[in-house]
Amino acid sequence: MNSDYDFGIIKALRKRAGLTLQQLASLASLTYPTVEMVETNKTTPSLKTLDAIAGAVGISTSNLISLAERRLVQRRKAVPVSGDPTSKGLEGIELCRVAFYDKAKMFHVRAVKGQPVHVMDLHEDCHEFCYVLSGVVDLKVADAAYLLEPHDTILFDGMLDHTYTAIDDGEYLTVHIPKNVRLLETLLQERGQ
Repeated sequence: MNSDYDFGIIKALRKRAGLTLQQLASLASLTYPTVEMVETNKTTPSLKTLDAIAGAVGISTSNLISLAERRLVQRRKAVPVSGDPTSKGLEGIELCRVAFYDKAKMFHVRAVKGQPVHVMDLHEDCHEFCYVLSGVVDLKVADAAYLLEPHDTILFDGMLDHTYTAIDDGEYLTVHIPKNVRLLETLLQERGQ
C-alpha cells in the first residue's frame, strides 16, 4: 500500500453520511470485504473502486483521493521567515513568522506602524486570505487600496503584486492557499463581495 494515501478517511465520510460498512458497500455496488479492506488500508484500491465509494458518500473521486493524500490533522510551529531582507520582494520579513503545510503557508505578522510588508518572493500561484486581528492595515493590491480594521478579512489572487503597511501597531494573519482548492476559486468568482 502506498503510504502517501490513507483511505481511513472513508470511515469518517461513511459515518458522516450515517452509513454502516454494509450500507456503503451496497450503495457502491461493492462487496463488504472490499470496502472494509480499502477503509482499513489493507489493499490498494482501483480507481473504479474509489469512484464507486466516492459516489456512495456524495463526493467526487478527486476529492476523495485528495482527502486521502493528507493527514486530517497537521500541527506546525511557525518559524521566522528566512530570505534576503535586502530583496525588494522580501520587505518586512523580520516581522513575519510562517508555518508551511505542503504548498499552503500561514503567516503571522506583528505589524509595526509605518512598516510595509511585501513578501512576493515567497509566493507561488495561490490565493491569499488576510484576517486583521488588531490595528489597522493599508493593503495595496495591484492598483487598488483597502483599509483593513480589526476582524476585517479579504481574499484575493496572491500573484497580484501587493503590500501591507501598518497604519497602527497590531497583528494580522495571511494564508497562501494553492489555487487547486476549488472552493476558493468559486469564492473569488462570486460577484457582489
